[in-house]
Amino acid sequence: MVKRVTERRLVDVLVCHLRKQHATGREIGHYEKRIDVATIRSDTNELWAIEAKTADWSRALSQAIVNLAAAERSYIALYSKHAHRVPLGTLDEHGVGLIAVGTRWGDVEILREAARSPYTNRLATDRIRLQIAEVKSR
Repeated sequence: MVKRVTERRLVDVLVCHLRKQHATGREIGHYEKRIDVATIRSDTNELWAIEAKTADWSRALSQAIVNLAAAERSYIALYSKHAHRVPLGTLDEHGVGLIAVGTRWGDVEILREAARSPYTNRLATDRIRLQIAEVKSR
């Protein structure tokens, strides 16, 4: 029997991968919603918001668009077997990036870089950065 891939497994793989080099938190509060994964890049100090889904790229995109106000870059992370279904032109239109995530540790690949968000709200990013710092200090 083939085991169903869950969003939680994808987030686990993604967070494990990102934490090797970057300050990273999961289920980060952003007003009334939660961002699946938020990471502060050690190389650029940029805040990235990432919405993970196993297959529903359009729902992930809707959430990632909202995250454009909360982070310098916004991504969707999809199960690698479904990532090819995403129309890259649609992502480019909104400035959202795409990350393919498998079920094995380290199976993470950025397929499309996100554009820097022109909508970032500094108050929102500061709140998210504080939450990530709290996670890191535990």
